[in-house]
Amino acid sequence: MVGRVTDNTPLENGDRFLHKETPPSKSRRKREMIELQNLGERLVALSRQQIDRLSLPPELREAVIFAGTLTRHGARRRQIQRIGALMREVDSDPIREGLDRLDQRCYDEILRFKNAESWRERLLAEGDAAVTAMATAFPAMDRRRVRQLLRNAQTTGRPAVRTRASKQLFRYIIGLLTEAPEPLS
Repeated sequence: MVGRVTDNTPLENGDRFLHKETPPSKSRRKREMIELQNLGERLVALSRQQIDRLSLPPELREAVIFAGTLTRHGARRRQIQRIGALMREVDSDPIREGLDRLDQRCYDEILRFKNAESWRERLLAEGDAAVTAMATAFPAMDRRRVRQLLRNAQTTGRPAVRTRASKQLFRYIIGLLTEAPEPLS
């Protein structure tokens, strides 16, 4: 970061003036500390497994896990401030990238879930026409299996059988969506 010009000394390499970096202002340092604390709050909101996936320094990892156990507002706030202070000592870019990857993974799972719900509802509403459309979108689909699950989900028998078949159909669709990252429709 190039700050204000503090010295007008000519340089030997032909540049006209020497630009010295000035330390960041107090306001800028405070904004950076608040940003690190916000990043710490995002870390505290993660589950233990998600925290383990991130490559955090041991002291920071323990502080984040401890903050997750605190229930008192004041104690939690102080712990998050401590996390912010610890984060000033480490490079926060890899942590941000890890959190972004986790956010993207969660978003992808939500999208896959909604897409599977949409396919299941379409199958239940349209029947065989939706099976054909789904087979076009997912060439690896087992038509016989989907038709069987669909038939079981649409039977007028016991509600427990319909519910179980509907759940099985949903799980099968989730499996298809997991195998095929980008369906055609």
